[in-house]
Amino acid sequence: MQDLRLALRNLRRRPALTAIAVVTLALGIGANVAVFTVSSAVLLAPLPYDKPDEIVTLNERTPDFPILSVTRYNFEDWRTRAMTFAGVAAFRPTNVTVTGAGEPERVPAKMITSTLLPLLGVRMERGRNFTDDEDRASVEAVVILGASFAQRRFPGTNAVGQPLQIDNRPYTVVGIMPHQFELFQPADVYLPFGPWAATLPEDRGWHPGIFPIARLKSGETIERARVEMDGIAQQLEAEYPESNRNVRVLVARAQDQMVQNVRPAIVMLTGAVAVVLLIACANVANLLLARAVDRRKEIAVRAALGASRPRIARELIVDSVVLASLGGIAGLLVAAWSVSLLTSAPIAGLPRMQNITVDWPVVFFAIGLSIVTGIVFGLVPAAHAMHVPIRESLNQETRGGSGSVRQRRTRSALVVIEVGLALVLLVGAGLLLRSFSRLTHVRPGFDATNLLVANLPLSPQRYSDSTARTSLVERIVSRVRGLPGVRGAAMTTVLPMSGSAAVIHFNRAAYPPKGPDDYVMAGYRAVTPDYLPTLGVPLRRGRTLADRDRVGTMRVAVINGSMARQYFPDRDPIGQRIQLGTEPDPEAPMLEIVGVVGDVKQAFEAGSHAEMFVPYAQYPEPILTGMYLNTALVVRTAGGPADAIASVRAVLREIEPGQPLVNVRTMEDAITGSVAQPRLQMTLLVIFASIAVALAAVGVYGVMGYTVSRRIPEIGVRMAMGASPRQVIGMVVWQGAQLALVGMIVGLIGAVFVSGAMQTLLFEVKGLDPLTFAIAPVVLGSAALLASYVPARRAARISPLAALGR
Repeated sequence: MQDLRLALRNLRRRPALTAIAVVTLALGIGANVAVFTVSSAVLLAPLPYDKPDEIVTLNERTPDFPILSVTRYNFEDWRTRAMTFAGVAAFRPTNVTVTGAGEPERVPAKMITSTLLPLLGVRMERGRNFTDDEDRASVEAVVILGASFAQRRFPGTNAVGQPLQIDNRPYTVVGIMPHQFELFQPADVYLPFGPWAATLPEDRGWHPGIFPIARLKSGETIERARVEMDGIAQQLEAEYPESNRNVRVLVARAQDQMVQNVRPAIVMLTGAVAVVLLIACANVANLLLARAVDRRKEIAVRAALGASRPRIARELIVDSVVLASLGGIAGLLVAAWSVSLLTSAPIAGLPRMQNITVDWPVVFFAIGLSIVTGIVFGLVPAAHAMHVPIRESLNQETRGGSGSVRQRRTRSALVVIEVGLALVLLVGAGLLLRSFSRLTHVRPGFDATNLLVANLPLSPQRYSDSTARTSLVERIVSRVRGLPGVRGAAMTTVLPMSGSAAVIHFNRAAYPPKGPDDYVMAGYRAVTPDYLPTLGVPLRRGRTLADRDRVGTMRVAVINGSMARQYFPDRDPIGQRIQLGTEPDPEAPMLEIVGVVGDVKQAFEAGSHAEMFVPYAQYPEPILTGMYLNTALVVRTAGGPADAIASVRAVLREIEPGQPLVNVRTMEDAITGSVAQPRLQMTLLVIFASIAVALAAVGVYGVMGYTVSRRIPEIGVRMAMGASPRQVIGMVVWQGAQLALVGMIVGLIGAVFVSGAMQTLLFEVKGLDPLTFAIAPVVLGSAALLASYVPARRAARISPLAALGR
């Protein structure tokens, strides 16, 4: 307690030093607490299931596709043949339109087997789970709601037993999920899996988006499960070679599967904030070491009066811990603000975001981090206090001393560490900046200006008939095209730059497949005739789709340049015939290629994939009906696209009052949203790197400023002997430059290793990017030279007489 009172008195006595140290530590500790909060909720917190370590996910994988959804029949075979699992269930993510009890809205949904919730050990908040009969047949349409959706849709009432219209079909609510339940992605509605699965075609090669989940039996390991599932996959390959050739099973822990896409970014940010905290510690250690030099005589007096060296060291460490605690309190405020900003931003895109809060574990982490931080940077002045020479310190005059050689070397070493760590962060930020610049300069293949897009999901009950579906689409497009200020309108099943695409097998009349190794695939989009002209996609050869391409005429397709080059390398694709499916079928219709257009990007990526566009009016086989229900509207306007939103909604209400129009946005906003995660990673790392550079510059400034203040008599002698102000400035700046240069050499070595680990986060940029490795040292070196120049210039202005008189 005596040490604590003394520490508080010392901090009050030096408010400027205290304020600088607290702000420095608040930045370092606050950034670490914020990232720990995110990482704890996303990466470390156990899934809200019973014995979550036993839960695994099962996916198909092939040499071409490292992870795939599972076919219906493979899922059923896995469920019956696997012996290492206590149970195997499945779900399928989708979206549904909800009407009744409020405004129509499109919400995320999941189809789940009746065995899924018992397998996970989930207990309903209200109501019950699906029965086996409800999962096998649709005698009564029942639904389970997410807790937040039930409160929003049925405020103030018990939703269980209430009717609800889903995709124009009446359902009865039988249960409410617990608040914390989440199945990989949030969902508002849960439907029985069986009735939908019963409608699937008998095709073992069809992947309709089924994702199995299993629980390991007690005593079984994931390694044994992998061996068993690999054996089952080989059995199925032997039994069904056409559909299961080279198909294997990917068995992964559910926790790892959920966070696999965000783990590298969070790990990178965790390392970045740890570096910021180390730089902050080095900075504060330097400040306290400078103060310890000023307190040498005080420490010597205490030692002469009988205080032991460990007792003095303890007092200095208590000083440091109190200072770090104040920084930790301020850091908690910084962390709370940062977490609030992250979770409120739609660009975050993190799984399990509802769990990200500054709670008591986070507070305890901040307290522990503050104490450890205080001890770490307090050890430096404490270690030097253990070696203070009593006689010399008591006899030393106050002027001219700058501490021992050992202390000066320690302070210089701390600055070298700061500069080196700052350079590592600066190189990392530079690489992400270069990567993001390359990403945003990728040409999407169309004109995104003045383009309005919106999703128009059609009801599978109301529009299962292709004639009615095509009629609705054509009426909407025709009416929207006639609106004032609209230059073009069209419909598509998949929007460009949406990050997802339907892919389908096809075969070429000119290249009949000899076996499964010759099967080919391409992206598949059904569009209305004006779609490509509305987007502004250039026509390379032939013609685009036309109004005459309807039912009863020759089926046609327009392909992109990548498909032409990849699948018709030795002939003109115009006039060539293709057929949907892996192998030729005499009963299946042929499609004639009538045009070749430029590549339209589906995402920000280096290359382009093969893709075909077919007329929406030439309806597909029943297997593709679900794809045709996921329609999207594209509108080209003469002015601002936002001005047309109200008119488009009015047209839709007039034609089909119950049809929702969701996710209305400009194409430029959609493109911006597709790079949200890379932008967030880059922004955060740039912020951390900027803080690191600023702290490193402050460290250089502090060392040089303190050195100048202690060398004023020496500088006075030099100037009295004829040294010019320019020479004095050069002497001080060169001393600072030497520290910065050594630090940058160390930092460049560290940056080489870090850049290799960052390669997976970069787009069209090598980890050892020469431009980044050239610019980062220049930026940091300039900051260090400026930090050295300020005290050097102040020293050069000192009068020799005044300096000698000190």
